[in-house]
Amino acid sequence: MKTKNSKLYGSIAYINMITVFIAATLIFSCKKDPDKNTVIQSNMIEAAKKTGSKVLCGNVAIESDDHGITLNYNNGSKLILIEKIRGAKTVDICKIHSAEIITSEYGVIIKNLDNKNVFFLINNDSESLQMFQSIRSLFANHYQSSTVFGITVVNAEKV
Repeated sequence: MKTKNSKLYGSIAYINMITVFIAATLIFSCKKDPDKNTVIQSNMIEAAKKTGSKVLCGNVAIESDDHGITLNYNNGSKLILIEKIRGAKTVDICKIHSAEIITSEYGVIIKNLDNKNVFFLINNDSESLQMFQSIRSLFANHYQSSTVFGITVVNAEKV
Protein backbone atom coordinates (compact mmCIF):
# COMPACT_ATOMS: atom_id res chain seq x y z
CA MET A 1 0.00 0.00 0.00
CA LYS A 2 2.84 2.32 0.68
CA THR A 3 4.03 2.28 -2.91
CA LYS A 4 0.58 2.89 -4.38
CA ASN A 5 0.01 5.96 -2.18
CA SER A 6 3.47 7.34 -2.84
CA LYS A 7 2.92 6.96 -6.60
CA LEU A 8 -0.43 8.72 -6.27
CA TYR A 9 1.09 11.59 -4.27
CA GLY A 10 4.00 11.75 -6.69
CA SER A 11 1.69 12.07 -9.71
CA ILE A 12 -0.38 14.75 -7.95
CA ALA A 13 2.78 16.68 -7.08
CA TYR A 14 4.00 16.31 -10.66
CA ILE A 15 0.70 17.66 -12.06
CA ASN A 16 0.81 20.58 -9.59
CA MET A 17 4.39 21.43 -10.60
CA ILE A 18 3.41 21.43 -14.29
CA THR A 19 0.38 23.64 -13.55
CA VAL A 20 2.51 26.14 -11.59
CA PHE A 21 5.14 26.17 -14.36
CA ILE A 22 2.51 26.84 -17.06
CA ALA A 23 0.87 29.58 -14.96
CA ALA A 24 4.22 31.26 -14.29
CA THR A 25 5.13 31.05 -17.97
CA LEU A 26 1.84 32.69 -18.98
CA ILE A 27 2.12 35.43 -16.39
CA PHE A 28 5.69 36.39 -17.25
CA SER A 29 5.25 36.06 -21.01
CA CYS A 30 2.37 38.54 -20.94
CA LYS A 31 4.50 41.28 -19.41
CA LYS A 32 5.33 43.92 -21.97
CA ASP A 33 8.77 45.29 -22.61
CA PRO A 34 8.95 48.61 -20.70
CA ASP A 35 10.75 50.27 -23.62
CA LYS A 36 7.75 49.68 -25.85
CA ASN A 37 5.18 51.15 -23.48
CA THR A 38 3.78 54.47 -24.60
CA VAL A 39 5.44 56.57 -21.93
CA ILE A 40 5.32 60.20 -22.92
CA GLN A 41 8.83 61.61 -22.90
CA SER A 42 9.72 64.72 -20.96
CA ASN A 43 10.35 66.90 -24.03
CA MET A 44 6.74 66.45 -25.16
CA ILE A 45 5.47 67.17 -21.64
CA GLU A 46 7.59 70.33 -21.44
CA ALA A 47 6.38 71.47 -24.87
CA ALA A 48 2.77 70.90 -23.79
CA LYS A 49 3.35 72.97 -20.64
CA LYS A 50 4.87 75.83 -22.63
CA THR A 51 1.93 75.92 -25.05
CA GLY A 52 -0.70 75.37 -22.35
CA SER A 53 -1.86 72.11 -23.94
CA LYS A 54 -2.04 68.38 -23.28
CA VAL A 55 -0.23 65.53 -25.00
CA LEU A 56 -2.48 63.10 -26.86
CA CYS A 57 -1.08 59.63 -27.44
CA GLY A 58 -2.68 57.09 -29.77
CA ASN A 59 -3.23 55.89 -33.30
CA VAL A 60 -3.65 58.33 -36.19
CA ALA A 61 -4.74 58.12 -39.79
CA ILE A 62 -3.46 60.95 -41.96
CA GLU A 63 -4.69 62.20 -45.32
CA SER A 64 -3.12 65.04 -47.26
CA ASP A 65 -3.69 66.97 -50.47
CA ASP A 66 -2.51 70.28 -51.93
CA HIS A 67 -4.78 72.32 -49.63
CA GLY A 68 -4.46 70.63 -46.27
CA ILE A 69 -3.81 67.72 -43.94
CA THR A 70 -6.38 65.80 -41.92
CA LEU A 71 -5.30 63.88 -38.82
CA ASN A 72 -7.88 61.37 -37.61
CA TYR A 73 -6.91 60.73 -33.99
CA ASN A 74 -8.11 57.52 -32.25
CA ASN A 75 -10.66 56.50 -34.88
CA GLY A 76 -12.42 59.84 -35.06
CA SER A 77 -12.46 60.89 -31.41
CA LYS A 78 -10.64 64.03 -32.56
CA LEU A 79 -10.04 65.45 -36.03
CA ILE A 80 -7.20 67.89 -36.59
CA LEU A 81 -7.53 69.91 -39.79
CA ILE A 82 -4.39 71.70 -40.96
CA GLU A 83 -4.60 74.21 -43.80
CA LYS A 84 -1.42 74.51 -45.84
CA ILE A 85 0.02 77.75 -47.19
CA ARG A 86 -0.39 77.75 -50.95
CA GLY A 87 2.93 77.08 -52.66
CA ALA A 88 4.84 76.36 -49.44
CA LYS A 89 6.43 72.96 -48.94
CA THR A 90 5.08 71.00 -45.96
CA VAL A 91 6.74 68.15 -44.05
CA ASP A 92 5.61 64.66 -45.07
CA ILE A 93 3.74 63.11 -42.15
CA CYS A 94 1.51 60.72 -44.10
CA LYS A 95 3.26 57.52 -43.00
CA ILE A 96 2.62 58.00 -39.28
CA HIS A 97 0.31 55.44 -37.67
CA SER A 98 0.91 55.99 -33.95
CA ALA A 99 1.87 59.33 -32.45
CA GLU A 100 2.04 61.75 -29.57
CA ILE A 101 0.28 64.96 -30.60
CA ILE A 102 0.17 68.42 -29.04
CA THR A 103 -2.38 70.85 -30.47
CA SER A 104 -2.33 74.48 -29.40
CA GLU A 105 -3.16 77.95 -30.64
CA TYR A 106 0.46 78.13 -31.88
CA GLY A 107 0.48 74.97 -33.98
CA VAL A 108 0.79 71.21 -33.81
CA ILE A 109 3.67 69.01 -32.63
CA ILE A 110 3.60 65.41 -33.82
CA LYS A 111 6.00 62.74 -32.58
CA ASN A 112 6.00 59.51 -34.57
CA LEU A 113 6.15 56.69 -32.01
CA ASP A 114 7.58 54.22 -34.53
CA ASN A 115 10.78 56.09 -35.37
CA LYS A 116 10.72 58.99 -32.83
CA ASN A 117 10.75 61.69 -35.55
CA VAL A 118 9.22 65.01 -34.45
CA PHE A 119 7.31 67.40 -36.74
CA PHE A 120 6.32 71.00 -36.03
CA LEU A 121 3.41 72.50 -37.98
CA ILE A 122 3.60 76.15 -36.92
CA ASN A 123 0.89 78.75 -37.45
CA ASN A 124 2.01 81.60 -39.69
CA ASP A 125 2.02 84.48 -37.18
CA SER A 126 4.80 86.12 -35.18
CA GLU A 127 3.55 84.91 -31.78
CA SER A 128 3.45 81.26 -32.93
CA LEU A 129 6.85 81.49 -34.61
CA GLN A 130 8.30 82.99 -31.42
CA MET A 131 6.72 80.26 -29.24
CA PHE A 132 8.14 77.49 -31.42
CA GLN A 133 11.55 79.17 -31.36
CA SER A 134 11.60 78.55 -27.60
CA ILE A 135 10.24 74.99 -27.96
CA ARG A 136 12.89 73.94 -30.50
CA SER A 137 15.58 73.77 -27.80
CA LEU A 138 13.64 70.96 -26.08
CA PHE A 139 14.12 68.69 -29.09
CA ALA A 140 17.86 69.27 -29.70
CA ASN A 141 17.48 69.88 -33.45
CA HIS A 142 15.83 66.47 -34.01
CA TYR A 143 12.73 67.81 -35.72
CA GLN A 144 11.33 68.96 -39.05
CA SER A 145 9.12 72.02 -39.29
CA SER A 146 6.73 73.74 -41.65
CA THR A 147 4.65 76.87 -41.45
CA VAL A 148 0.92 76.37 -42.02
CA PHE A 149 -2.00 78.73 -42.57
CA GLY A 150 -4.18 77.50 -39.73
CA ILE A 151 -5.32 74.61 -37.56
CA THR A 152 -8.81 73.51 -36.56
CA VAL A 153 -9.45 70.82 -33.93
CA VAL A 154 -12.81 69.05 -33.97
CA ASN A 155 -13.67 67.08 -30.83
CA ALA A 156 -15.90 64.22 -31.85
CA GLU A 157 -15.74 61.98 -28.80
CA LYS A 158 -18.65 59.59 -28.52
CA VAL A 159 -20.90 60.00 -25.49
